[in-house]
Amino acid sequence: MITVSVPGKIHLMGEHAVVYGTPALLAAINKRMSISIESAKKTEIITLESKKYVSYALEQVKKYLHMETLPPMRITITSNIPAGFHLGSSAAAAVGIVAAVIYFIKKIWNPNLINQIAYEVEKKQHGNPSGGDNTIVTMGGMIWFRKELEFLKSIWQLDIAIPKSLNHFVLVNTGKPKETTGEMVAFVRIKVNKNPEKMKRLFLENEEQVKKIAVAIKEENETMLLNALKQGEQTLEKMGVVGKTIIPCIRAIEASGGAVKILGGGGKKEGVGFLLCYHKKKKILENITKKFGYPIENIVLGEAGVRLDRKE
Repeated sequence: MITVSVPGKIHLMGEHAVVYGTPALLAAINKRMSISIESAKKTEIITLESKKYVSYALEQVKKYLHMETLPPMRITITSNIPAGFHLGSSAAAAVGIVAAVIYFIKKIWNPNLINQIAYEVEKKQHGNPSGGDNTIVTMGGMIWFRKELEFLKSIWQLDIAIPKSLNHFVLVNTGKPKETTGEMVAFVRIKVNKNPEKMKRLFLENEEQVKKIAVAIKEENETMLLNALKQGEQTLEKMGVVGKTIIPCIRAIEASGGAVKILGGGGKKEGVGFLLCYHKKKKILENITKKFGYPIENIVLGEAGVRLDRKE
């Protein structure tokens, strides 16, 4: 039996805009998915994830290995990355399945190759992904990611970590969005086609905040970090990916001295999944989110990427 684990992820900033060539700053988080594979008489998939998605990932591995069929195996997937909450569940599944199956069959461990194949799997889920999600859960830590062209991506794994003085991030659970990430990406594309100049301005404004957040973390500048998170959130709201029911909570947190932004695809009708919140006074934050009925979860940023946990 072999077991591979993969972290979830968050965008510190850059979601949606990253699809159109601007950078994103992403971090791996301390929620993980585990994929175990063992020999079996027939292939069996045990998971709460989409079995169709798992099967598609297996097809991509088979295609890469130039095999007509894969050997029978029992694939067991367990996870504490909630699906549909924009924390990288599908990216973790793609990376984990690809990594586990290739190692199980060929004893090859090549993160760059894993990432490349997982990106093709992610296209099935999201249509036009940037490739950032699969890259951060593969590499871990924090990365600066920019998709220049379909075949050209700029990826820098940052040699910095969230300093203790800025270690005040938590997740706020607003509920599972009605829309998938793929649907939200398609929604933004419609807006780009209708009003390309306006959307381009928003993407460039978002890029400025991505840069400021990176500098703020490097220089331990809390004021810059708070302002960049707030201004970046404003660009996301103007893109239309932040549901109106969530905005009062965001404004209340900002008014109390914090900053908060959506993660990933966002949502329009009801919840937007998790919000990434920065606040030094957790009790004040808890009082605010309690009024809106949103629970808080602690989070650690910069966790290890895809990992081979067991090989026998």
